[in-house]
Amino acid sequence: MTSNSDKGEIKSRSDIESRFKWDLSNMYSSDDEWKADLERLRSEINEIGKFEGTLSESNRRIAKLFRLYDGLERSMEKVFTYAHLKHDEDLTDSKYKSMFDMAMIAHVKLSEVSSFIAPEIASMGDNRLEGLLEDPELEFAKVPLRDLIRMKEHFLSREEERLLSMAGEVFAVPSRVFSMLNDADLRFPSIEDSSGNPIEVTHGRYVGLLMSPDREIRRRAFKSLYSSYDSHINTFCASLEGEMKHRVFNARARKYDGALQASLDWDEVSVDVYENLIRSVRDNLPDMYRYQGIRKKALSIDELHMWDVYVPLVKDFERKFTFEEAKEIVIAALEPLGEEVVGIAEEAFRDRWIDRYESRGKRSGAYSSGCYDSPPYILMNFDGSIRDLFTIIHELGHSIHTYLSNKSQPHITADYKIFVAEVASTVNEILLLEYLKDRWRSNEERLFLINHHIDGFKGTVFRQTMFAEFERDITSTVERDEPLTPEMLSSAYFDLNSNYHGPHIESDSEIGLEWARIPHFYYNFYVYKYATGYSAANAIASSITGGKTSFVDNYLDMLRAGGSKPPLEVLGMANVDLRVTEPIDRGLEKFSSLVSEMERMI
Repeated sequence: MTSNSDKGEIKSRSDIESRFKWDLSNMYSSDDEWKADLERLRSEINEIGKFEGTLSESNRRIAKLFRLYDGLERSMEKVFTYAHLKHDEDLTDSKYKSMFDMAMIAHVKLSEVSSFIAPEIASMGDNRLEGLLEDPELEFAKVPLRDLIRMKEHFLSREEERLLSMAGEVFAVPSRVFSMLNDADLRFPSIEDSSGNPIEVTHGRYVGLLMSPDREIRRRAFKSLYSSYDSHINTFCASLEGEMKHRVFNARARKYDGALQASLDWDEVSVDVYENLIRSVRDNLPDMYRYQGIRKKALSIDELHMWDVYVPLVKDFERKFTFEEAKEIVIAALEPLGEEVVGIAEEAFRDRWIDRYESRGKRSGAYSSGCYDSPPYILMNFDGSIRDLFTIIHELGHSIHTYLSNKSQPHITADYKIFVAEVASTVNEILLLEYLKDRWRSNEERLFLINHHIDGFKGTVFRQTMFAEFERDITSTVERDEPLTPEMLSSAYFDLNSNYHGPHIESDSEIGLEWARIPHFYYNFYVYKYATGYSAANAIASSITGGKTSFVDNYLDMLRAGGSKPPLEVLGMANVDLRVTEPIDRGLEKFSSLVSEMERMI
């Protein structure tokens, strides 16, 4: 296995073998080919402008515009995806930063030139708008037309829409500042192990270090990480405040009651879904407190600190995997989903969709990303841990969803809403958990897997809901025209973290700084979708593992639907209704039963 050791220096990108990196030649054979495509796209963008002021002439004119725009958007996705993937390989590489910037400028230009479309169509009379939805010539564009008509009251005049589009690159600055500071510039002090050997602390290694059986290593890693965030806390505060002000400005400009409503409206989700999630999770916090009490007892420690919440409760239980071993386990775990899904997973491993190992300057974390004309690539930082098994199968869930959607839908309806994006990834994680439960049968292994399942709930439902509450509250602060300061953010986050973790945890002061390292706070109310997605996935996976073979077809049809239906209707294809709290409550009941099972075993 070729990967970075848990100790010592991180390798440079050039030191990683090509067969362990993603193969982007599916999109462009060279950077020069990418540049030529960008130039072609730039020259074609202005064709959109020729339609301005003419859409009322005929439905045929509107159909011609939508076909042109869909083709340009498809080309833009390809140009942008290649640039952002190359940029994420090494955020310190100025060449690919420049290419990413050029792609962003082109993207903003397309948005600017096409900004007249929504207000011009929305200004048509209701009868004409209804006629658009009934015209066979516009059937291919029915979904975007329906969304446009549904949201017509929130579109502005042509000139106002153009100005907002022109500002798109400016609005992206806070997120860019965070990413460059967090992933490219930030360095953490090295720590020492019990033998005095140095360990470099990185984003990719951090959680692994917090899972170390050596408590002193955990404490030192925790202190190391947050000391660096503390030394840059004013910059992180400024970037986050810029993001919040952007979303508040956008909501006000588009005549929404608030930024939360504006964000959820794109998914056709009401604010009640968001608030119901927070309410349901808060009602079940006693089960989280109970779990933390079990953790404290199992670790036999007087004080449970924040650096103790990731370490496995089974002492001396460790599994390390080569990437090939991980691949075989992941593919076997996906077998309940059928041959087609297994085939997609095998293709992902065989055709180098996955960029495997951490390297200097590489973006931290993991994601699945691609476009209609490329494989759905996966970035990760594999180090052989059990955690990485779940990361691979999680990101494969995204990639399989994208693959099936792209294969089944035309480009104009292939892109599924973010609200359903975390379902397939979480279904995959639960399938892996069930696969391991069937094979790891000793008490030690059983306890480890129960612990992992509980931590999945804790991290995806409880933690992400805590994030959602924090994000809602600080956005509301900006909506009241009050400033965000490092002290206020850290105090609010510390109190919320203490409330969610309960009385058994010693809430170390550094945890108040955690808000500074969460990239999802720049994703405009994304985090709650992890929790709702996990709840939906729990219900779906229960049907799959419960032997309902016909249900698999329903689930895969849900994935194939892409963006052809509103997201709540898409989930309905798999018999999940998130307009009510029942799926969330069922998931929380499962969490409670797992805690009770662990309590008996401990």
